[in-house]
Amino acid sequence: MFDVFRVARAYFGRKKSINALLDVFFWILASVSLMAFILTVSEGRMRWYVLFGVFSGAFVYMSALGDIVFKVLLNLIRGTQKALSLMTYPIKLFLRFVLRNLKKLSRGTKNSLKKKIRENRKKKEKAKNGKKEEKDRKRNIS
Repeated sequence: MFDVFRVARAYFGRKKSINALLDVFFWILASVSLMAFILTVSEGRMRWYVLFGVFSGAFVYMSALGDIVFKVLLNLIRGTQKALSLMTYPIKLFLRFVLRNLKKLSRGTKNSLKKKIRENRKKKEKAKNGKKEEKDRKRNIS
């Protein structure tokens, strides 16, 4: 359990708030586990040898196996990340392809809409100019 939290701390880096939450969660979990052990094994009585066993076991584990288990867990997580990355790579390629084509399509649609808007403006201007010319002709005739 301790090494799982060590790996989580290594994974999240130096973010103090996340590390503080992980520490609190670890100590709550460790305390509840120890209390459950004491309640079941020694009928709720705190014995000195239980605490001695907990601390000496933690010391022996950390000095003998802690680094090995930590490295194995860390490599297991990294391997899992690489495997997931390889599995999702085709999906990423497909989504990238779709997004690029959507961007191209939207650019083409945008340009064609701009072109149609310009054409409509020119038609309206011609119509206005035509009406003005007719009014001017009528004024000149009269």
